[in-house]
Amino acid sequence: MNALCPVALMLSCLMAVNAASGSAPVTVAQLEQFLNSKQASKESDEGIAERLNEVALSEELAGATLARVLAEAGSRPKTAEQIELLAAESVFRTPPIDEKPREPAPDAATQQRMLDGARAYVNGALQHLPDLLAVRVTRSFDNTITDLHPKHGRPKAEMHFAGEHRREMVYRNGREVAETAKGTGSDTVAGLSTWGEFGGILKVVLNDAFSGNVRWERWQRNEAGTRVAVFGYAIPEQSSHYSIDFCCYLPSLENPVELPFHATPGYHGELFVDPREGTIERITVEADLKESDPVVTSAMEVEYGGVEIGGRRVICPVRGVAVTETRNLQMELVDGVGMERHTNLVKFVDYHRFGSTIQVFPE
Repeated sequence: MNALCPVALMLSCLMAVNAASGSAPVTVAQLEQFLNSKQASKESDEGIAERLNEVALSEELAGATLARVLAEAGSRPKTAEQIELLAAESVFRTPPIDEKPREPAPDAATQQRMLDGARAYVNGALQHLPDLLAVRVTRSFDNTITDLHPKHGRPKAEMHFAGEHRREMVYRNGREVAETAKGTGSDTVAGLSTWGEFGGILKVVLNDAFSGNVRWERWQRNEAGTRVAVFGYAIPEQSSHYSIDFCCYLPSLENPVELPFHATPGYHGELFVDPREGTIERITVEADLKESDPVVTSAMEVEYGGVEIGGRRVICPVRGVAVTETRNLQMELVDGVGMERHTNLVKFVDYHRFGSTIQVFPE
C-alpha cells in the first residue's frame, strides 16, 4: 500500500493492514489529519485508539510535533497512549522532510573527523564515568491476548500497557553490573529486556562499524534545536558481535516443546553525533534477521544526555526504546497474523555517585 494516500482516502489508509507486519504505514501529516477528523466527529476514545493500533508511522514523531499531536488528541487517555507508542517506535524512522535542515553534507575529511571523535569518545571519556547508581524505569507494552475484546466479543491482539518496573542498576569499574529490584515491579522485566546502554552497545557498534559500511545520512535537529550529524551503518553477519537471545518459541503446534533461539545477526542503524564534541547523542540498532527466524524484529534505541553526578557533569543514557516481534502460532489462530510484539519505553533517573563516606571520631 502506498503510504502517501490522498487526504480523501485517509480513513481507508488507516484501516488497511499490511498482512506481513500487522500494521499500515502512515505519515505524521496523515496521523494529524486523522486525529483532527475524529475530533470533529467526536468518536470515542476507545474507537480512535483501536484505529491507531492498526498503523505504524513511516516518519519520526518527536519534539514539538509530538507535543502538538498529543494536544490534538485532547483528553483521551487511550488515544494518548497509542500516540506515545507510535512515537516511541518511530525513532527508527527519519523525520518529515520539512523538519530536516536543508544544508549540504560536510566533505569526506570532516565526516571522518566526526567519526574519529565519536570513536575516541566511546573508547575514552565513556570508559571513565564515575562509579554510579541509577534507576532504570521501564514501561512495558505488548499485544498478548488477555481477554475478550468488548466490542467484537472475541479475543484480539492489541498493544496495551503491561506494567512498569523500576530497577536499580550499578555502573562500576567501567562496566554495568547486576541490577536489583527497586520500588514497583517484579524481579525481572517480562517479555523483553535490554543491556549495554552504558557504553556496551556503543563499543560493539563502533568497533564493528570499521569492518562494515558507514555512510553520511543527513543533518538533523535534536529536541533542543541543535544540529547533529547522522551517520548510517551496516554490519554484515560475519563481522557482527551483536547477539540476540530469545526464550522460547514453539516450532509447531504439533510439537509442544519450546525451544530457545540464539543468533548473532548482521545489523544496521544510525549514529547521531555532536559535530563539535564528538559525543554520541543517539544510537539505533536494528537486527537483520532471516525470514525463517522465530524472531522477526529486534531493535533498540538509546538517547544520551548530560547529568550531574557528584558535582560533575557527565554524559549518560537518559531514555531508550526496545522493540521485539516474534512469531506466535497460537496468536495466529486468533488474528491470522501471529506476530507477538513487545515494546519497552525506558528512562534512567535518580543518578548519584556510588561510594561511601567514612568519618573517624576520637575517643
